[in-house]
Amino acid sequence: MRGYLAVLRGSFMVGVVYRFGFLFNIIGNIVYLGVAYYLWKSIYRYSDTIRGLTFNETFLYVGLGSAIFILLKTYVDWFLNFEIREGSIASYLIKPVDFGLYYLFISFGSVLMNLAAITLPTIVMMLFVFKVKFTLGPGLILLPLSLFMAFMISFCFDYFIGLLGFYSESVWGMSTVKEIIVTVFSGALIPLQFFPDWLQNVLLWLPFQAIYHTPLMMITRPDQGWDVFLPMLLVQLVWVVVLFVGTRLFYNQAIKVLRVSGG
Repeated sequence: MRGYLAVLRGSFMVGVVYRFGFLFNIIGNIVYLGVAYYLWKSIYRYSDTIRGLTFNETFLYVGLGSAIFILLKTYVDWFLNFEIREGSIASYLIKPVDFGLYYLFISFGSVLMNLAAITLPTIVMMLFVFKVKFTLGPGLILLPLSLFMAFMISFCFDYFIGLLGFYSESVWGMSTVKEIIVTVFSGALIPLQFFPDWLQNVLLWLPFQAIYHTPLMMITRPDQGWDVFLPMLLVQLVWVVVLFVGTRLFYNQAIKVLRVSGG
């Protein structure tokens, strides 16, 4: 475990070194918050609630959605595919570490950096600049656990797409399709409450909403009862187990077709 913690620390320090990338992410997030604020303000001009959500809840959902989107983005699919094409993946396979856990702890380091540099400043900005009101409730107690499981699901998706690089020279198309599906059907773009009821009932059982919708609802409407949040956490847990085991099994098959011609 000490070796994996060293990997986590190294990944975090890489983020510290490349500060300009995070600076541009912060600037982009500020611009996004401003645009989202005035856009939804105009939408709510003639109504206090839309689909059961107030303006404060919707803006909180959308604003924090962008910060959590950056927080949970691992880019493992791109890193893994690049190393497969360059042949440098061979150096990782001979190390005395578990290949999947190695990439998992690299992603943990990135998450901690994103949390400190983007997510927390976004929360502060929404509190003191946009004057958003946060409600207290049991959802905030369960939020850290929900975010952890959301990260695991996001990692498994990216890791699976990266492993497909063992079979193809590029995962660009598959990664792009994955990003579109997850962004639209997870509630990261717009709250799921704005979807038709029949589609909501389908999406709430799929893994996509477990990445963004579940933790975002715990932030925007945390005063709902335990009977609302515990089933949502159970859905997350089931998908974490299914996807983690599935990617481990898929790796055992994908590694058999690896051919290293560079490096």
